[in-house]
Amino acid sequence: MEVRDYIQRQIANSYRLLDAAMEGTTDEQFNWTPPGTANPIRAAFIHLVAGEDYFIQTVIQGKSRIWDAEGWGSRIGLTQPPGRGGDWTEVKTTALEIGPIVDYQRAVRAATHDHVAALSLDEMARTVTFAGTTREVADMLVLLAGHITFHAGEIAAIKGVQGVKGLPF
Repeated sequence: MEVRDYIQRQIANSYRLLDAAMEGTTDEQFNWTPPGTANPIRAAFIHLVAGEDYFIQTVIQGKSRIWDAEGWGSRIGLTQPPGRGGDWTEVKTTALEIGPIVDYQRAVRAATHDHVAALSLDEMARTVTFAGTTREVADMLVLLAGHITFHAGEIAAIKGVQGVKGLPF
């Protein structure tokens, strides 16, 4: 199996897990704030989609995020998505509808699919800088799959605290 095929499978598996965690989520569940310091589902979900956008568009390709290029902030109702080291106050205090965020997710996933499908082995080995370290593009894509999977579990747990099933198994 080629590296690209393996990574595509890993990303697809992470998408399936996230989709299963999000299935049937209502706007009320999406916006519910858990006790303690846990994030609402909306914060985790927007963060993971915006993270994918950043990894693929900015870190790997050196382009603007789809968030910025296509004006998703105004469509969703946030000035900025929550990110690593950023201020999460806005997303933690602003009730949002799931629909526009799922539309953003579709745009990001399509861009990810197209980019990963076109990557050569040489491009997979190219190094990029992320969070102050140098990584190969293939490593960034593996990190992406893990990031999505991690937050899918977080979302499933927050749904469980609300008394609804987060994953089908």
